[in-house]
Amino acid sequence: MRIATTITCTLLALSTAPGTTFGQPTPAPAPAPAPAPAPAVNSVEVSTTTTTDASSPPPAAAGQWSIGIAPRFAVTVPTSKLGPMVVGGLGVDFVLPVAERRLLVAFDVTLTRPSYDGSGSDPRVNGAYNYTVKETELKLGLDAVFRFFTADKAFVPYVGAGPVIHLLRTTETTSFAPAENMEQSTKLGFELLGGADYRLGPGMLLGELRLVYSGLDHLFTGNTNAGNVSIGVGYRFVF
Repeated sequence: MRIATTITCTLLALSTAPGTTFGQPTPAPAPAPAPAPAPAVNSVEVSTTTTTDASSPPPAAAGQWSIGIAPRFAVTVPTSKLGPMVVGGLGVDFVLPVAERRLLVAFDVTLTRPSYDGSGSDPRVNGAYNYTVKETELKLGLDAVFRFFTADKAFVPYVGAGPVIHLLRTTETTSFAPAENMEQSTKLGFELLGGADYRLGPGMLLGELRLVYSGLDHLFTGNTNAGNVSIGVGYRFVF
């Protein structure tokens, strides 16, 4: 009886203890509060797209150039009795900003010295004699040149025309006199030209046909002309 009373008191003490429930499972701990979200970081989007200002000029055409320097050599056939000769020339071209840059102003210089031989008879010099006439021709030309294609093409034909100044000097030597006779003059004339450029390396290989004409009325040549037709090749350096 005493033992039963002791057990009963123990059970009542356990059932009334604060925070304890006999026969019930211990409740699960409350979940930890979620961490506060990290502040958003503003990202800057980098664009790799290149934009072109509408006011900026269009890109230059491939192979575009503004100045050309063209040394050349040609075989010239005079339109008078002067004989065929080799001519050396140098052209300097300036591209104009019109007609898609196909119009040029070209300054051209050539030098040649055709000649011819003859014979005559004069009793004052004891009969027959021989003579040689040599004509030194320095030509200065200013041409307008039109190129049929733009500078990005590999093959570009062209035509041109313009006035020339011919600086002419005639020298004559004869078999009966050791001295040299000379006469010189300046004549105005014109020239026509046509040719083509072919892109090769840093510049262009050129082939050209030119017709040049001016008067020539020296004492030793008679009333004739200093015209010629020349076929030449050269190379145009462009910048």
